[in-house]
Amino acid sequence: MKTFHITISILFAIHCCSAFRFSGLEFYSNFFNGNFLDYKPFGGSSAKNDEIQQSMPSVGQSPNSFLDFITFKDKQYCSIYEEQAQEAEDLKSADSKRLKVKCIPFKGNGTLQIITSLKEVISVLAPHGNSTKRTTAGNCVVMLFYTKTCIHSAYMAPHYNALARHFPDLKVTAIDAFNFHSLNTEFGIVGLPTIMFFHQGRPLVKFNGTEINIDTLAKFVTNHSGIEPRLVTHPMTIIAPHYTSEDFKGPLSNKVEKRTDYWLYVAWIFIIVCSCYYFSKSVYYGQMIETIKRNWRESGAHHRS
Repeated sequence: MKTFHITISILFAIHCCSAFRFSGLEFYSNFFNGNFLDYKPFGGSSAKNDEIQQSMPSVGQSPNSFLDFITFKDKQYCSIYEEQAQEAEDLKSADSKRLKVKCIPFKGNGTLQIITSLKEVISVLAPHGNSTKRTTAGNCVVMLFYTKTCIHSAYMAPHYNALARHFPDLKVTAIDAFNFHSLNTEFGIVGLPTIMFFHQGRPLVKFNGTEINIDTLAKFVTNHSGIEPRLVTHPMTIIAPHYTSEDFKGPLSNKVEKRTDYWLYVAWIFIIVCSCYYFSKSVYYGQMIETIKRNWRESGAHHRS
């Protein structure tokens, strides 16, 4: 009889452990969600438990589709809404940091002025009054540093000629940097062509666009001066930038000029002379001379014998 009671107790304990094992996940889920009072481990159910059971996927299934799986990284890292918001924020910060000045209208005829002397440079960049503040209206100048032997300068020549036509109220000038090395040093010109915007004789900003055409140049001028592109024939009408056949003729030439750079030959001669001098002081030069002498002696001895 005692053995029968022990057997019944063991079977009941095994049944309780099995029931707890299979329902343990549900118990801890209800416990951490604050619904442990609704949990019924040995039968019974509630509406909330039924809802949980229906929402939970069965073994071997997933609530996400295969399309969600393969596009997970795109949704996480390449959200189009986040990119648009970031672009809008970048444009807003760029507008707030953009240097903008007031310019005194220049009564010009819409023709590009090519500077040929330092006296013209001083006359063009001469400030209006004594104030150099950006908030004060002053003399504004757009200046191109170019050279006739540069292919990139020749490529942008029609665009820059058209820029002068669209901004008759602004001084648009060009200077051959090959003939004015002192200005290159003063304004920090390290590459050609370079376009700079001056206000009251002081450099304000450089054109830093990757593509140089009439549209990007017009936006560059408008962003920093507030002046919209116009034409001499229509001074009160804003006109979209465009080209004409006259822009390809001048005043800035769109053909590369071939010029002999004698200083380049002088530089090469200097490099060759220095290389020969330092090579004559090296160990390899001594070994080469000794080899030549030894071969000369051996050939002389062989000839006498």
